[in-house]
Amino acid sequence: MNIPEIKAIALKYQLGIFPQRMGQHFLVDGGVLARIAEALGPTAEDTVLEIGPGLGALTEQLIFRAGRLIAVEKDRKFLEVLTDRFKTVDHLQLVRSDILKVDWAALAGGREKSLLVAGNIPYALTSPIIEALVTHRQWIRRAVLTIQKEVADRIVAAPGRRAYSSLSVLTRVGFVPKIAFRIHAGAFYPRPRVVSAVLKLDALAQPAVPPELEEPVLRLTRHLFTHRRKTLLNGLTGFNQLAREELLKRLHAAGISPTVRAETLDLGMLTRLAASLT
Repeated sequence: MNIPEIKAIALKYQLGIFPQRMGQHFLVDGGVLARIAEALGPTAEDTVLEIGPGLGALTEQLIFRAGRLIAVEKDRKFLEVLTDRFKTVDHLQLVRSDILKVDWAALAGGREKSLLVAGNIPYALTSPIIEALVTHRQWIRRAVLTIQKEVADRIVAAPGRRAYSSLSVLTRVGFVPKIAFRIHAGAFYPRPRVVSAVLKLDALAQPAVPPELEEPVLRLTRHLFTHRRKTLLNGLTGFNQLAREELLKRLHAAGISPTVRAETLDLGMLTRLAASLT
């Protein structure tokens, strides 16, 4: 799909304020779209869930690779375009819904680790969508998402790096994150002001955090990263209504120095600390 085709569709379907409808930037580079589909790696045996297909540029690449394609689109006008463009494709299911509200179990047909997820994600929705993927990870085998490179760097950052954040920790609860490749601004219409990247998330074979500790770990992580430059002891003051002396005992029990900073703790250390503080 090229820029003249997008403009023609916008005119035909009266898409309103365009091209930046809903803050989206549409991929128009066929080579990049093919690389995204290849990174996802669907076969005729797989079910692919596409998040926000928009005008269907990535959909075109996924249709002939996947055995079944479920495209979840919130925008009524985009859904109208998709319905007309792909009306002869029997293995495509169009779902009008917000991806943050869908029934993942139903879309997966109750089969764990059965979904491959792809999407060119509106940058403002990256964090909520990552959180949704982690929450519903039992149904997901792999996800490949186009997002802002700065956010991708945060997600894959290692402990101790400036970009390391609570989003880095959250993602690793369910997935192994990796940047597959960068995308130049000219691959989009309209041209974004930021650099983009394709993020690949492979589901963990085994849980990284015991189920009973997942909520405490995430709550602790969110708390600590609001005080990321403070020492642990200072950052934890008042956490779970524990006195400073008690916090020192709990940190010692977890084998973690009270003088280190949150930004140096990996998921394993955060899990031990959450267990000690619970």
